[in-house]
Amino acid sequence: MKLARGFCDLNICATDTDLKQTVLKALSMGYQTVAINREVTDESTSDKKKRKKGEFPVVPSPPKFELSKEDLRQHNITREPVILTRITVTYSDPGSAFLSKFREVIKQYDIIAFTPTTEGALKQTVCQTLVDVDIISLNPEDRNTRFARKLLRLAVERDIYFELSYGPCITNSCSRQQTITLSHLLHQCSRSANIIVTSRARIPSHLRYPYDVMNLGRFFGLTEPAAKEAIVSQSHNVVYCAAARRKGAAKCVAQVTVLDAPNFKYDGLDNARKYLKLDTEIND
Repeated sequence: MKLARGFCDLNICATDTDLKQTVLKALSMGYQTVAINREVTDESTSDKKKRKKGEFPVVPSPPKFELSKEDLRQHNITREPVILTRITVTYSDPGSAFLSKFREVIKQYDIIAFTPTTEGALKQTVCQTLVDVDIISLNPEDRNTRFARKLLRLAVERDIYFELSYGPCITNSCSRQQTITLSHLLHQCSRSANIIVTSRARIPSHLRYPYDVMNLGRFFGLTEPAAKEAIVSQSHNVVYCAAARRKGAAKCVAQVTVLDAPNFKYDGLDNARKYLKLDTEIND
């Protein structure tokens, strides 16, 4: 299980051209955990684009992305980064067979995010058991959709997190206002609980330093502690909950792991291993 650490940016778009430079820029700015996000839209029921019956967009496998030690050294990155994969599925029809068709491929990603564009899709996202959801990324540009507050509160109870992305706000004033409106909606429904802030960066210039992101969080209506938690502890919780769900836990659970540290000796753990070995021999 990959564990998140340090400042996190859980939404760097998986572009074909600037992905490597964007990830290196994020790591050099102080982020230690990043997620490469691949976006997929289910347009099988769209009126704008007619498709044959049963035809769906292809959901690719998680991208394979690695950084060499030379790449890290050239950008003065001294700590080994945590690089995760993420998929964001946008859909509107809860009756579509899209999820059941690509269920196994979607589960291969470290983090699963959904962007429901209708209230029915949101209800299925929160309540479904077909594909466990880690993040709900509401579209701030969709002004006509009104989501029931009880669904948003239920999502918080099920340890699902909401995402606010600052990348579109940098280049578009209209997106900035819409994101602020969305943040206030989340505050009214859940008191800003379970909110993470990501970049959704497609190019390196869309990234901002972690402490600048905290200031943007205040701009979105978050308190100073909540703005920091949005890129640290709350983002860590997303990764932990995602790993727990992949192991079959419906909610986050405590996990006890014995750590072997070469430079330290823990007598308690050593004694525990001896007793465990002795008990195993007796039972055999």
